[in-house]
Amino acid sequence: MSPGQYSFHIVAGICHHSSVSAPHLVLNMVKTTRLIIGIPLCFTLLVAWFAWSALSSAPKMAAENLRGAGLSISAAIEQLAAADSSFHSLVRYTTPDIAYFALIDQQGIVRFHTNPGLIGTHYAHSIQKTFPDGISEQRELLGTGEVAYLLRTKIHPNHNQYLLVLAMHTYRADQVIRRAQTGVTIVSVLTASLWVLTVVLFFMLRREEHRRREMLRREEMARLGEMGAIMAHEIRNPLAGIKGFAQLAQASDSLEQTRSYADIIVSQSLRMEELVNDLLSFAREDREERQTTDLAELVHQSVAMILVEARPANIQVEHEFHTPLMCRVVADRITQMLLNLMKNGIQAMPDGGLLRIGLEHVGKTARITIADNGIGIPPENLPHIFEAFWTSKAQGTGLGLALCRKVAEEHGGSLKIESAIGTGTTATIVLPTAF
Repeated sequence: MSPGQYSFHIVAGICHHSSVSAPHLVLNMVKTTRLIIGIPLCFTLLVAWFAWSALSSAPKMAAENLRGAGLSISAAIEQLAAADSSFHSLVRYTTPDIAYFALIDQQGIVRFHTNPGLIGTHYAHSIQKTFPDGISEQRELLGTGEVAYLLRTKIHPNHNQYLLVLAMHTYRADQVIRRAQTGVTIVSVLTASLWVLTVVLFFMLRREEHRRREMLRREEMARLGEMGAIMAHEIRNPLAGIKGFAQLAQASDSLEQTRSYADIIVSQSLRMEELVNDLLSFAREDREERQTTDLAELVHQSVAMILVEARPANIQVEHEFHTPLMCRVVADRITQMLLNLMKNGIQAMPDGGLLRIGLEHVGKTARITIADNGIGIPPENLPHIFEAFWTSKAQGTGLGLALCRKVAEEHGGSLKIESAIGTGTTATIVLPTAF
């Protein structure tokens, strides 16, 4: 892979991690899509259950209503027949539900009929059918073309036995079925309308998602160009120095002068190496398996390593923590973050000073504080300190704090910087504990 291709892949990786809205956009879209589909689906299932329940129970309710009304009318007719053996009082008895009724004696002769012309005629059914055990009920097509409810039952007025044939209109009882059918129709139309709205909303959401993705891609391309320019500038300066001093060393006849040029070349090479290492650390994805680790031990090891730089700079390091504090972390990444923040503290105290390292257990989190009493950060610079490639130092990559915050957030935590001119700077890292 050529240097240009290598740089492109590093910067592309940085853009990918810097654009935190991309994964959030996809996650939100998945949640929103599930919600948009889930609500109508649940509503449709509820409506289907309601429709099935209403339509299946309506005929039973209608039949029960007809049966109840028929038995009530039969009881009323039996009482009237018992009070008047001539059945004249039955002529005046009528209700909106009755189509007709008749009384048949045991010989099959019609003793009473709401149609007077049929009184005295012979009933067409056989004796067995005429006197069934219990109650006979069915729907029957009348001569008028109406389907009526036909109830046959025995009544015993004045110890005489008669067959009561009662034909009833069904339109009032069947209102239960019609209401159920109307309700199902209305709810079905509403459900269909909801699905139409859902489909329209889904396509609108997909179109909006496509638009946002396109905007996000353009923003990433713009950021890629910006970072590529910054990276080219950062690499070009040490490369120019390396090239110039290499040419001077090539033309020099003095061994001592050549060595001094070589020292400068090595220094510039180390600067480029630091830049590349920071870029790789910032761009890489945290896919390593996290282990339950004693955070106090990691901080202690980091302090031991930083003492090599602190002592020559006349900086005193204070730290005291004994109780183990277990967290699930990638140890190398946490150590890298701690060393970066400690080095920043040392660099902020060019004339010496005090670097205080603290670790405490707060609720379900571990809190690490790294405080110096150095020169502090100007207030106008504080909003920019976590921006990649932003730095106020003459020599620096501008990736240190951005990398530290990325490591903290990868572990489900946070990094906060507080600073005041002449007072110093305090970095607070909060990480979730394992237990």
